[in-house]
Amino acid sequence: MISEKSLFDRINSDSASYSLHFDYANLHYSILNSLQNMLNVRKGSLVSRDDNGIPDFSEFVSQFPDAINKLKLAIRDFLHTFEPRIQSVQITHEPDTDKPLELKFSIVTKVFVDDDIQNLSFETVLTSSGQAIVRG
Repeated sequence: MISEKSLFDRINSDSASYSLHFDYANLHYSILNSLQNMLNVRKGSLVSRDDNGIPDFSEFVSQFPDAINKLKLAIRDFLHTFEPRIQSVQITHEPDTDKPLELKFSIVTKVFVDDDIQNLSFETVLTSSGQAIVRG
């Protein structure tokens, strides 16, 4: 059975109590926090796992407009590898003419809890400074 909290969230939790009721809101919030943390790690920045992280955006600047698809694939593969609670990740680029230096993506994924399927969606903005902001 899937837990609504990540292992790291459970270890750092102040509460030692457990509930038999599964909380989808906690699951959504936990995955949102996980995505926020994950998408702010750059590939090669962790000595122990050089495949952990997404590529630095500066690597793609010369490859626009193909860079958007390459970045989408890199994010999707990264999430599939390092966030085991989610499956079937679909990422769509959402152009924003008001902020051309930011890349906005819609992330839609499925979470399987026992025999139930939950669809989760998130909006991710990659800023010109390289920071990822995830909302959902």
